Amino acid sequence: MKTVSTKLSSENYEKFQEICNHDGKCISEGLRDLLKMDTEDYEEELELEESKIIVEPVSEEPLPIAYGKILDDYENIIGTF
Repeated sequence: MKTVSTKLSSENYEKFQEICNHDGKCISEGLRDLLKMDTEDYEEELELEESKIIVEPVSEEPLPIAYGKILDDYENIIGTF
């Protein structure tokens, strides 16, 4: 195990101590729980970022022309020539 330390304002320390006492934990247990939750949330965020689908932007190329018809990107007829 490794040690982590930090300084808190008196107000924050007292509030945190009150929360820990309410939960029946010592301050160290409360800190360990908070750090564990934070690292788990971080790992979940990384997994979500990796699983995002990349959408290619729509190109600004002219609409395709086939058999005298002007088609949109979904091959709907939008005009003729």
